[in-house]
Amino acid sequence: MKNNQKIPVSILADREVFEYLKEKGDERRTRTEAYCDLLDKSLAGFVSPFLRKKDYVLQPNQCHLTVSALASEWHWHRATVRSFLSAMEAFGLLTRIQLPKSVVITMTVQSGQAAQPRNAQEQPDFAGQLREVLSDWVIGKTTAAETGVICEQLVSLAKTEIADRDAGHCSDTHSITTSAHSGTLVMEHRETALCCIAHAALQKILHKSRFDDSSPLVDFFRFDLGEEWAAFIESAKDLAGLILDTEASVTDFDMDEDQERLKSLRKPFLSLLAKAQAMVD
Repeated sequence: MKNNQKIPVSILADREVFEYLKEKGDERRTRTEAYCDLLDKSLAGFVSPFLRKKDYVLQPNQCHLTVSALASEWHWHRATVRSFLSAMEAFGLLTRIQLPKSVVITMTVQSGQAAQPRNAQEQPDFAGQLREVLSDWVIGKTTAAETGVICEQLVSLAKTEIADRDAGHCSDTHSITTSAHSGTLVMEHRETALCCIAHAALQKILHKSRFDDSSPLVDFFRFDLGEEWAAFIESAKDLAGLILDTEASVTDFDMDEDQERLKSLRKPFLSLLAKAQAMVD
């Protein structure tokens, strides 16, 4: 057996062990402290103050709370909390009942039977977690540095989950295949993160244009195009090309009055795009 191959085992530990493992530092909770906090809350039947009017009867080892409340208490981002809960659920340490604006968490505290990991397809969307983090950066709630730290945490946690999941299914005969599969998944997660960041960067640029005047483009549609929708669709495509086509040279259009007219409408076009983005958000 290879030295780096992990043997899946179940470890039994009393609650006091986790209390001992806590390392008190700054206000930001460690993962161990976050787990212990959930354990304490579930054993006490904790219900978030915002939810005490909700008609939900807790069972033993359950707590009822919101992701936002945990994020505030732990000094984490909401997406980091969701990712942590997903990891704990994948390890079989808790289960979740997702309600419209809250979550009921059941901690696994009974006897020492090994919990079965949940199917990876049941985990929250990795790209969705990244988009939520990046959305705060787009609207100026967080800086690029703060957002970068959280993105790195999400990618790192995803890599850890992939490695642990593959190690649990690894055998001598399949170790090479498993390693290659794990490497491919890590690369896919990295590319997904970069795609989300690139998209968010475009959204941030558009966000700056939301208060610009889009009326020149409306007038162009009404008076120049005679409110012909097909003509506007073609013009919108050309405008998008002028903005996004890096190979297009501005001087290419100097002799074309129509193209010159379109060039003057780039800023109003971005304003319309920003308003369209706000509708989606």
